[in-house]
Amino acid sequence: MSYLFSEDAALKSFLQGFTVSDEKVASRPVQVWYVTPDLEFRNQSFPFITLELIDSVPATYRQHSGVVVDNDRQGTVTPVANKAYRYEIPIAWDLTYQITTYARHPRHDRLLIANLLNKAFPGKRGYLPVRNDLNTETGYRHMFLDEFTKRDTVEDGRRLYRNVFTVSVTSEGSVSQTPSVREVATVLINDTTENIPAGIQIV
Repeated sequence: MSYLFSEDAALKSFLQGFTVSDEKVASRPVQVWYVTPDLEFRNQSFPFITLELIDSVPATYRQHSGVVVDNDRQGTVTPVANKAYRYEIPIAWDLTYQITTYARHPRHDRLLIANLLNKAFPGKRGYLPVRNDLNTETGYRHMFLDEFTKRDTVEDGRRLYRNVFTVSVTSEGSVSQTPSVREVATVLINDTTENIPAGIQIV
């Protein structure tokens, strides 16, 4: 997985697992669907949540410049003895998602609002677990609730309870997908020139 696809999958996974209840059903699962980029096969039934990426802008306010050197490409490859990966610091991005909830039952509507405001975004912020490219380690993205808007309508003569949550997710996009590999040089620091081991050159 990679930039954008990783965040899409992570946010969908994060929103799955919510349930609602009513006088007929004690626990009704809430489905989560992409609006884009995938056209998903779905058996649409209320209530449900849709997820859509609506913006992606460079986050210049938190951008750093320079070079990163590590031995495992930040956990995405198997380390090789005496080797290191050298690549530019990734570009910082802010992703904006629109999360929309749909319900026919007023109790379902209130439960969805309560779950998202109190569990997903307590205090208007949260964090998003995102697995790396090898799916062996989990990192995190900051996540902020920018706006919550009620958008109830009447559709086909029936009330449709709809809520729109605008969420920002911090991310990074790699400058290069093929970082160079370099030999790791070992440097020994000594403040005296006495008792230098054989084979060590004084610099």
